[in-house]
Amino acid sequence: MNKKILAAVFTDNMVLQRQKPVKLFGNVPAGAEVEITFNNQKIKASADSEGNWQAELSPMEAADGLTLTAQCGGCSVTLSNIAIGEVWLAGGQSNMEFPLSDCTDWDRVSRSPHPNVRFFYTPKFPYVCDEYYEAFDKACWQLSDDKEFGTWSAVGYLFAEKLADDLGVTIGIIGCNWGGTSASCWMSREAITADEQTRIYMDEFDERNKDIPLEQQRKDYDEYVVYDAAWNERSQKLFSEQPDMDWFEAQKIIGECKWPGPINNFNPFRPTGQYLQMIRKICPYTLKGFIYYQGENDDIRPRMYDRLLTNLIRLWRKDWGDEELTFIITQLPMHRYSGSPDFKNWPILREAQMNVFDSLDNTGIAVIPDCGQFSEIHPVNKGPVGYRLALQAEFKPYGIIDEDAAFGPIFDHKEIRGNVLETFFKHCKGGLVLKGEPEYYEIAGADKIFYPADIKVKPSSIEFSSDKVNTPVYARYCWSNYCTPTLFGSNGLAASPFRTDMDDELDTNIGADVMQQNLEI
Repeated sequence: MNKKILAAVFTDNMVLQRQKPVKLFGNVPAGAEVEITFNNQKIKASADSEGNWQAELSPMEAADGLTLTAQCGGCSVTLSNIAIGEVWLAGGQSNMEFPLSDCTDWDRVSRSPHPNVRFFYTPKFPYVCDEYYEAFDKACWQLSDDKEFGTWSAVGYLFAEKLADDLGVTIGIIGCNWGGTSASCWMSREAITADEQTRIYMDEFDERNKDIPLEQQRKDYDEYVVYDAAWNERSQKLFSEQPDMDWFEAQKIIGECKWPGPINNFNPFRPTGQYLQMIRKICPYTLKGFIYYQGENDDIRPRMYDRLLTNLIRLWRKDWGDEELTFIITQLPMHRYSGSPDFKNWPILREAQMNVFDSLDNTGIAVIPDCGQFSEIHPVNKGPVGYRLALQAEFKPYGIIDEDAAFGPIFDHKEIRGNVLETFFKHCKGGLVLKGEPEYYEIAGADKIFYPADIKVKPSSIEFSSDKVNTPVYARYCWSNYCTPTLFGSNGLAASPFRTDMDDELDTNIGADVMQQNLEI
């Protein structure tokens, strides 16, 4: 397969987006002419002074088993077994990266992989090097009978599996994710610094590295990699022998976890890192939209996350040249490490994700509070996550189910009558369903001191009250890093955690103390 004409993301077995103009692009000698033949279309493009070219195929309907030929000068490349269907980019951090072979659906999926789901994984390297280019040269679209099937994104595959069944076309997933990354890692310097709030991510990076030569930065990072590899070996041994070992006690035994290492120009967790080395390598491959599972590593600045995520969505849509691209957010599930205080920073993140969904057009949100796992930042039950993301896509953009089928209950507004505060919900056709004891419902007066609430569940609302709160002002549900959700819709989908009033004075203990709470081991 010759990668000198087409960009690395174009390979045998690829999936092209149906019913939209399809962008093709690559790099050839400056000024050279490229000719593409595909599905009864023939198009031409000329390379610019840097050798970059781009051309566009007219919209096509779903098909399989097609062949594409690209010619430039005396060079020709033919790609086979191409499908036209639906293409989604699966972005984010480790819970999007989490492999199929480790999830609870693996036994079922491995026995009968879906033949109409295909996957391209964007290569990962901390910085540009010879190995980076070699990895992109070897990257390819994979079929579900490929030996690497178990390494595919579990969430991405399970999302695609449902869409393939319900839409009846081939689904292509572009995996573009890296565990432990902030949203700032997936953005350009310009997008980060244009916002006076989010520019702190870039300012901190610049200040940290301004007097350190690149050679020293490389040395510092390489030394950290050696230390981290040895530490991980000790860690794996300890946790295999003592799986219930407390995270903080473990570090007393095996040494400090220094992840993520020195955040410099060679560290993959630097701002802009994955944007430059991953996103820009596959953009503007024509998509239907994005599914996105990220936020865990932005929990040190939860109040800023809605700005960060909003700017990321706008940047990606701009780079793809399509302001209407669907972006489906995965709202974070419950999480807290054993022995870690409940800083209540994750509820702020969940609220920020809901705010972005509410404020931006062509977005969706998969609500998964019941899919967390105590003391484990990587829950293994990814089936409901992929399913709920697919429901969002089936409502918008596909329009094959209605809104109430895609959502669980979402808080809408409150009313106060005497000593009762009543919360009203959207998307509760068929009524609200309480599963288990009604815990984690809280109420407060003007003093903002919360008490467990007595609740009365009605078809589309819940009444909160307490003999300790005569004049209620605030109510909240599952306002915790980790608790057990009990509120669901009649469709089985969980209600989104909420508070009735967004007031920063209600947020306590959120700051630098949470820096190490999101470590991914």
